Order: sequence, then structure tokens, then C-alpha cells
Amino acid sequence: MTAEAPTTAPVDVSVTATELVIDKDILVVDDEPSIRDMIALFLRRLGFVVDCAKDGKDALEQFAAKRYFLVITDVGMPGISGMDLLSEIKALATDGDPAPTDVIIVTGKSAEAVAVEALRRGAYDYFRKPFSFDAMRFTVQRLLERRRLRRQAHQVHTLQVRIDAEKSHAQQAVAALVEAVYAKDSYTRGHMERVGRIAAVLGKHMGRGDEEVEILYRAGTLHDIGKIGTPDLVLNKPASLTESEWETIRLHPVVGANILAPIRALEPVCSPVRCHHERWDGSGYPSKMAGKDIPESARILAVADVCDALHSDRAYRAGLPVETVRAIIHEGRGKLFDPEVCDCFQDLCDKQLIFEPMVGSAAERRVGDAEVAHPC
Repeated sequence: MTAEAPTTAPVDVSVTATELVIDKDILVVDDEPSIRDMIALFLRRLGFVVDCAKDGKDALEQFAAKRYFLVITDVGMPGISGMDLLSEIKALATDGDPAPTDVIIVTGKSAEAVAVEALRRGAYDYFRKPFSFDAMRFTVQRLLERRRLRRQAHQVHTLQVRIDAEKSHAQQAVAALVEAVYAKDSYTRGHMERVGRIAAVLGKHMGRGDEEVEILYRAGTLHDIGKIGTPDLVLNKPASLTESEWETIRLHPVVGANILAPIRALEPVCSPVRCHHERWDGSGYPSKMAGKDIPESARILAVADVCDALHSDRAYRAGLPVETVRAIIHEGRGKLFDPEVCDCFQDLCDKQLIFEPMVGSAAERRVGDAEVAHPC
């Protein structure tokens, strides 16, 4: 096959492996090394971890040893064809997995019948030769969003089952408030979900128990619920905020904690939600706590929150590249952030377990002290 040259370019749910997964591992299968390597290079530039297989047999061996969220395979290969590989991968899917491995087939210009058969067997999509890398970028981005929505739907279902079992009107009210926050600020939905996952990963890596990791995840997915009281014009303002607007934003940790306080099941979450903008040197808000007077859960949540806020795009500015965010958090070690949490964060970054692909624009720009301390 030929291709154009690539250009650079839930609320009350228990934390499981599903929530902590980043869709980053892709397997490219093609018997032509040049095409295989070109696709891999392009996808790596987008931030993915890419392995290559020279045929269907090689692909199945690698698939048995590692979980991939996406397999891109040519159809015409010696031995196991791309169609047979698709069927094998679909047969290996685990019952109950809300986002099993997806497969994209690459086929010839006049192979409509092959494409139709691939979709019938469960392929997510297909590329017709010669394909465009712009089209590949768009398709993968669309796939990531679909997988996120499928996981979210699974979480909502799990939440509904729990709510029905517990008959908890209070938790239903919180879910409605969270949705109201999402409606006010489209950025907040992805941000709160990612902060919950990052905080849980940090806590788990620091050796905290399952219950503590669960609290971190819940706190992350609820940490900005207080923005329900922030005017829409402030949340979505496409320019820097004025000092009075920042004062309004700074109320959200206290508002959020007050919303959650009456709900007994969420009592452990109130402290990190209230204190996630406190800083190690006492320069934070709302109480100017410092050092280990800040609850540990809030110190972990602070790093998770700042990490994602700096890396992701906002209404008024582009997100920063991964290495820039890492450097900023390293600079804040022992000043703005708990040194132990910072060290854990850097270790997880080295293992590629923090940042999700295609979250921000990765634009280099000047970052002021105020944004470093409280980018959100």
C-alpha cells in the first residue's frame, strides 16, 4: 500500500483498571517494512507508543503479550490475512470490557467488498489505498473520543446500578450538579475525568491502599464541582481573567466542599476538594495552608490538577508540551508542590503513565508565575 508522507503535527464509580488506562499502545501490521515504519513514525509523533508486526502470525504473538487499544493492519499479507487477524482479535475480546481493542483495515482502491466484510466482522473503519495521514489523524482522534464515551457510558451504568441499590437521592443530586458544571464549561468534563485518573495513578504509585486511591479518583472527578457557582462568562472567557474574575474563580474549592459535605458517602472527598489549590509554601487558597498541614490527598490532587490544566487547551490559551509541563512541576518541587508527589509524578512520566495523547495543542509560550501556581 502507498501513503502520503506524514507531517508533524462520572461521579461515584470505583476505580478499576478501566479508568486508569491510557489509550496509547498501537500495533501496526504490514508485510512492507517501508509502509509499516512510516505509519509507526507518524503515530509516534502524535504521542502514541507503536509496535510493528511483519505479518498476522507475528501480530497475534505480540497481541498475546501486550494490550493494544488499536491494531492497524493491511489485508493482503502472506499466511494469516488481515481479515483473519481481525476475526481473531475480536474473538479474544474480554466479556464486560467497555472498550476492547479496535481494528482498522487497509485495503485496495477497488476493494469495496473487502471493506464491507471488514466492517461486518467488527472493524472500526478502513483506509483505502493510497490513504492520507490527515485522514488517519482524524480517524484515530474520532476513535479515541468514541472509546472515551464508551467507558463513560459504562461508568454511568455502573453508577446507576449503585444508585438504584443504595436508593441514594443525594448522590443523584450530585450527579446532576456535575452534569450542570459540564454544561457550563465543556473543557471541565475531560479535565475532571483526567485529573481523577492522574490522582489515582499517583496515589497507587505512592503505595496508597485501594480505599485511598478510590478517594483520590472521586476527588479528582469532583474537584471543580464548585464551578457551578461561577458565571458562564468567566468560565468560558476567551481571554485572560481580571483580578475580580480570579477572585470569583477562587471561591470554587469552598463552594464544592460545601456542596459535598452533607453527603455521608462523599465525606472523605470534601477535604481534597476544598484544599486542592493550597500550595506547599503557603501561597495557595482558600486557607493558605503549608507543607504537611495540607492533607496528603489534596497535595496529590494539586499536582494532578496543575499537570492536566497546563497540558490541555483552554478557552483563552493553548496547552503546553509534555516536557514543558514536567519542567514547570519540577521547578515547583518543594515550593508549590509536595516533593514526594513531584518525584512520583516524574517517575510516572518516564513510564508514560500520566499524559494522554492529543489532549492539548503542545504550543510553546511564556508562562507567568500566576498560571504556574493556579492554571485552573
